[in-house]
Amino acid sequence: MPAQGKHAKADSTKSRWLPWLLVALVACAVIVAQTLSVITREMPLETKVQFGTVDVKAVITTKNAAGEEVEASNGDELGKGVAHISRIVRMENTGDHPVFARMKIGFECVDAQGQAHAIDDLVNYTYSDAYDPAGGVWMNRLPQSDGFFYLKEALPENTVSEPLITGFEVNTEEAVARYGEGCTFQLVVDCYGVQSKNQKSENVLEAEGWPA
Repeated sequence: MPAQGKHAKADSTKSRWLPWLLVALVACAVIVAQTLSVITREMPLETKVQFGTVDVKAVITTKNAAGEEVEASNGDELGKGVAHISRIVRMENTGDHPVFARMKIGFECVDAQGQAHAIDDLVNYTYSDAYDPAGGVWMNRLPQSDGFFYLKEALPENTVSEPLITGFEVNTEEAVARYGEGCTFQLVVDCYGVQSKNQKSENVLEAEGWPA
């Protein structure tokens, strides 16, 4: 009987403390939301677009604290202000034929209601040494860009390209001012490929078969 009395007293004490514990947890959650404010969510991490036997995808990695390149995952935390993010974006040909390849990169703020808003004007990308608008490993369609980056040479089968970007910085404070608290962010990478064989030209910018 005395043992039961001790358990009853302990249960009573827990019952009295439980409401205060819940209040404390809610307070902690509010503080965290204010200090972290946003979380990146890369959707999708690997974009895959197929045309016939063409099979390409984006590969996104990052640098960890030790400077090692590792797979990028969702959930990186950002604070308000200008956030610097390590993101290394490459393109992989997982098909059986060499392809002409192009890629488009965008950045979006997703508001608390789940609506995505393009905020490319708030983002500055850090391009790799492989990018040269006039004709590097990665290049633009000049003089009038169509928003895509093109690999100058056909990408062989089962091969990963040189990186296009190695990181970026985004003004999260301005994004939150536009679209409200509770924003999350996503890096959007779209990849396209067409077979390089049997093309009339060896110039990727003159390749036929790109989707409209």
